[in-house]
Amino acid sequence: MLEKFIDLINFGSTDGTAAPAASGDPAAQGAGGFLGSWLFIIVIFVLFWLLLILPQRRQGKKHKEMMSKLEKGDKIVNQAGIIGKIVSISNDKIRIRTGDNTQIDITKGSIAAVLSKASSEEEKEEKEESKDKEEK
Repeated sequence: MLEKFIDLINFGSTDGTAAPAASGDPAAQGAGGFLGSWLFIIVIFVLFWLLLILPQRRQGKKHKEMMSKLEKGDKIVNQAGIIGKIVSISNDKIRIRTGDNTQIDITKGSIAAVLSKASSEEEKEEKEESKDKEEK
C-alpha cells in the first residue's frame, strides 16, 4: 500500500524501472509530460489573472473615476467610517465637515464611497448657514 502511494507521488515505480510508454516511444512520452506541465502552469496563471488581477483593476478604475468626480458639497464616507460633507478640495487632501464646528482634513485615497452628490439647493443652504454663523 505504501509502495503504491510512493509510486503515485513519484509518477512511476520506486524500483527504478520505468512503466512502458503507451506509444512505445519514451522520448514522445517525455515531451508530452513537459508540455502537459507547462499547459497546467498556463491554465493556473490564466485563472489567477481572471479571478484576482482583473477584478482588482476594474475596482481601481472605478475608484479613480469616483475621485475625479468629487465636488464641494458631496456627502462622503472614508475608510474609517467617518461621514462628512466636502468643504474644500486640494490636490491630494479634502476637508470635510463632520459636525457643526468640526472639520477634518483627509487624503483623497481614504475615501471609500460617495453617499450623495451635492445639489444646487444644498449648496445654497450651506452658504446661508455659513453667512448666519459669520454674522453671529
